[in-house]
Amino acid sequence: MTGMEGPRAGNRNIETYALIAAAGSGVVGYVSGFIAFHGQLTGLGGSGSISGLAAGVAAAVGAIAFIWGYIRQSADEVRWRLRPLYRRVIDVIGLTLTGVGVAVLMIGSIFQVLQLAFRDLVLNSLTSSTLVAVTAGVTAYALFLIASQISTKTLASLLALFLVAGVFASMLTADDATWWQRNFSALGMGGAGSAQAFNLTIIVAGFAMITLADYLTMDLRSRPGPRGINLRGVSVIRTLLIVIGVALTGVGLVPVDVSVLFHNTFSTTALVGFAVLLVLVPTLLKGLPKGFVITTLVVIGVIVVGVVLFLTGYYNLTALELVAVLVIFAWLILFARNATGGEGDVWAPEPAAVERVTRTRIMGVLVGVVAVGAFLAGRLSRR
Repeated sequence: MTGMEGPRAGNRNIETYALIAAAGSGVVGYVSGFIAFHGQLTGLGGSGSISGLAAGVAAAVGAIAFIWGYIRQSADEVRWRLRPLYRRVIDVIGLTLTGVGVAVLMIGSIFQVLQLAFRDLVLNSLTSSTLVAVTAGVTAYALFLIASQISTKTLASLLALFLVAGVFASMLTADDATWWQRNFSALGMGGAGSAQAFNLTIIVAGFAMITLADYLTMDLRSRPGPRGINLRGVSVIRTLLIVIGVALTGVGLVPVDVSVLFHNTFSTTALVGFAVLLVLVPTLLKGLPKGFVITTLVVIGVIVVGVVLFLTGYYNLTALELVAVLVIFAWLILFARNATGGEGDVWAPEPAAVERVTRTRIMGVLVGVVAVGAFLAGRLSRR
């Protein structure tokens, strides 16, 4: 009975705290709505609507709830205690922005759909404030629960959902309707809100990728198997994921209209890093399910076919990038699910001999990925 009561008590505590976060956020939302909409009629979507205030308040209270839930859950974990302060800060920032970003995108979409469904509908201040309160409360409740139970699987899924939702939102609101005739980088050009949203999405995705690298490392190192057999390639995989994360952040920080060379260097480094990751995962990591290994080979084949179709002129660059991004992040979710095989915080440090070999591999892979990315960037910049 004691073993069962522990998890049940923990779940009850999480639910209690989540409800507290929801109640407090609801109050903040209602007060904010009452002050903003007092004595006026307001629409669901559009400029100066309920949607804008609801998303803003939900983002603020949701961020607080997420940080509270994540730190509360992580405080007793080995992974958290052993990490330096700056890495903890990166974790919190990246995860919080990712979770809040998904919530804001969903809120904006829902209110926009409601506005289309109920055309010309306007609400009084009481109803408007109530909608803001409900939105803020539900957002805080959901984000607290996600943060309190976050794992490699949920993080990978959250990252993919956020990236896809953010990019598609930028596509739908882009000022330049012909952006797709060039490439995805065109979405981040200029000072329009859609361009800034695109760049911010890529930057946050880069931070989240760096955090995902550590979650995957913990899971891979705790997989069952003979000592060392599953450890030799873990640090290489982790380094690749961090390189990809840094490169994605660079893509968002340096739009193509700021510097073509640097932007292309970051973007090609990320793509090359993903390509190397696809090849090395089934090679370096032993004991992965055969179905996942076969899926990885299929993904590689799909990307190769896409490249061939691009080189022959059948696809343009945007189509190739779209296929590659969708396929790679779908594979990343599968990788996160198949990497999980340990027991909680069990962590196996690498033996000294393995660590020496691993460092050599890391330096070789890192130099190779960056060199290939810089070379391809130079070729693209001259075209």
